[in-house]
Amino acid sequence: MAISRRRFLEFLSASLVVAPGVARALAGLSVLGGGEALAQSYDVLRQAPANVGPVIADPSQALNVFDFEPAAKQALPPAHYGYLATGIDGDATLRANREGFDKYRIRVRRLIDARRIDTSVTIFGETWASPIALAPVSSQGAFHPDAEAAVARAAKARGHQMILSTVGSTSIEEVIKERGAPVWFMLYPTDDWMVTEALVRRAEKAGAPAIVLTVDRQGGRNTETRFRERRLDTRTCTDCHTPGFKNEVSRKPMFDNLDVSTVTNLYGTGMDWGYVKRLRGLVRGRLVVKAS
Repeated sequence: MAISRRRFLEFLSASLVVAPGVARALAGLSVLGGGEALAQSYDVLRQAPANVGPVIADPSQALNVFDFEPAAKQALPPAHYGYLATGIDGDATLRANREGFDKYRIRVRRLIDARRIDTSVTIFGETWASPIALAPVSSQGAFHPDAEAAVARAAKARGHQMILSTVGSTSIEEVIKERGAPVWFMLYPTDDWMVTEALVRRAEKAGAPAIVLTVDRQGGRNTETRFRERRLDTRTCTDCHTPGFKNEVSRKPMFDNLDVSTVTNLYGTGMDWGYVKRLRGLVRGRLVVKAS
């Protein structure tokens, strides 16, 4: 299966998870981690015609990761789809990311032995099968009953690292169990240091080698695509999304048994470089600063 270099770069820049169909396509190019590479196959030209419409009906029909977007829009409630699809304001950030990554090119090397390709990379002393890591996405229970546990199993199968969101639907202990190896923890620090400290301690006790501090939400965000999709959703969203911080995180296992009575926001709106220094003194392992 031929892989477009530009599409591959767009995938790296924009994907939330590695879709099963794309993972199989990548495996056709090389076995991640240094196995034997497979030559391009023309078997698809000898297959019987398939009536595949504008929306794929099965993951095996995907030719690239973007084929999953219309399928997701068709299958998900509008507000949930909007949460995944939105950028900031008029999606200017999404366009800027795509346009920026279009300027990168993969350097093609000719006349090398392509029977064995090693895509592994070492980051912070840990070797990954490839540079692909699964970015933090919160509330995955809204999209699949197994939530982040399923993603952890996929990461294990392909040798990818993953980052768990503070407001994920699955605890870090369960995610690490399913992946069979430590994962990174993305920290929404809140505006209560005691809660911040408890989140970090729990993640590190579970085995997280890196704490990833999110610093791009201090001023909130205007997610227009999400808001437009929400207008089309006829469900009563307050059945699940009850106002108030305590209610907001009541189904988020990382907040179990924590006193959040004084917390007003997830995002640490008063953070500055002094805050980062203080957090550096708390975190025993690696501290990564994350901004979109």
